[in-house]
Amino acid sequence: MIALAVLFIVIIGLLLLVVRLLQLFFKTYSSLDESNWANANHKENVNPRSVEINQEINTFINKRLTEMEQKFPAEQTQNEAPEMLTYAFKQVLRTSLKLLKQIEYGNRL
Repeated sequence: MIALAVLFIVIIGLLLLVVRLLQLFFKTYSSLDESNWANANHKENVNPRSVEINQEINTFINKRLTEMEQKFPAEQTQNEAPEMLTYAFKQVLRTSLKLLKQIEYGNRL
């Protein structure tokens, strides 16, 4: 019984600690000035090396996307997708019907 009481005291203490830490977090968060956030974001964006790296990454991504578009045109995939889906659905239906027929034939014997 004493162990159970100690366990409850420990749990309540931990909950109070979590609540206190959350209060401190929200107090600190609310005290931050929006201009500090704007200055931090502005400093990150001003770095010329980061801008250059971002441009290189964007050109590489665009290049790869155009290559993929050339290999797999959007019109072709849009037309084939429903046909492939209906073909797969027909195959599933045929297979399930065959299985049902086999089960029915097995039950008759």
